[in-house]
Amino acid sequence: MPSFKPKGLWEAKPHTQAKIEIIRQYLVRWFQILGRSGLGSRLVYIDGFAGPGKYKDGLQGSPIAALEAAKAAILQAGAALKAKEFCFLFVEKEPEFAEHLRSLITEQQWPPEIKWEVQQGTFDEQVGSVLEDLKTQRQSLAPTFAFIDPFGATGLPFRIVAEILSYPSCEVLLNLDSDGIGRLVTAQALEKNQSHLDEIFGDKSWQSELNPNLPMAQLSARVLALYKKKLRSLPKVRYVFAFAMNSRDGLLNYHLVFASQNPKGLEKMKEAMRAVDQSGAYSFSDDTVGQTLLPFNYAAPELWAMRMHQAMVGRPHAYDEFHDFALNETPFLNPKAMLECLKKLGKVEVQWLGEPPRSGFPAKKIKAILLNP
Repeated sequence: MPSFKPKGLWEAKPHTQAKIEIIRQYLVRWFQILGRSGLGSRLVYIDGFAGPGKYKDGLQGSPIAALEAAKAAILQAGAALKAKEFCFLFVEKEPEFAEHLRSLITEQQWPPEIKWEVQQGTFDEQVGSVLEDLKTQRQSLAPTFAFIDPFGATGLPFRIVAEILSYPSCEVLLNLDSDGIGRLVTAQALEKNQSHLDEIFGDKSWQSELNPNLPMAQLSARVLALYKKKLRSLPKVRYVFAFAMNSRDGLLNYHLVFASQNPKGLEKMKEAMRAVDQSGAYSFSDDTVGQTLLPFNYAAPELWAMRMHQAMVGRPHAYDEFHDFALNETPFLNPKAMLECLKKLGKVEVQWLGEPPRSGFPAKKIKAILLNP
């Protein structure tokens, strides 16, 4: 154990424990897939608010969970591993926490492929500096997964999130305190918070889209909707999904928001969420219907089928459009269960490529799908 424990350690609440396990589950998949892919010799993990590495009750923090995920992926890949370096950048503002994290990492043995660094400072300063250096040197960011988990509503500059996502094979999972951001909007001394809100959304779009007179539940949903809209406005970022992390009594703590250029990234993130959420305690938060929190009920696609019908009725769509809708707007990995529901209602017409299959919706055989009223 480290020779000291920093003051101010806190216990990990259930939603925090789940969040860290989601990170672990996802990163094992991410390191395995990209480590064997040959996309680059280096993979990068960034933890923008790393913390001390361990909670008061002994639970590992996200940095140790990420390192252990890489170690597991390296050992499992064996000779199939093509990536030569697994690089970790841990950023922590508090000097004592940063030192504690260094001690925790140093006392363990890691495979030689793992390179790590703890930098003391803010996410904006440290990660922003790395990205600026890459631009200056006209270099590209290696495939990167960035976990951005600030305390509270501020400290999350959209410009840095956008810069990370501008590179291929780079993904972001961030903690969006939509309720806290809503309180910034409704604060009486709004002028003090305007710079924070400009930074969070990357511009002044919040002024026209976030009505401070709305009830807080609706305002929080609008915050989430606007943030997702901003992410989807970025070039090539087509896959954005949010799920709600709730307290024991069902109240919203924050949203975890995932963004990627690649559909497989979102598929694997949903797999990780499902692996952790065996109880159905966490929720998909649909920002189009207020702050309604809907459980990840994978066995009941009927509700989602009707939403897909509402969104896509009236004209033919390629199968990929249904697939993207399922990924971005429902808990499901693909649209097939929802299409089966609509087929039973007589609302599905398929234009097949060649002879129709005996059953199901094999993507390679579909030219287009029309949902009838």
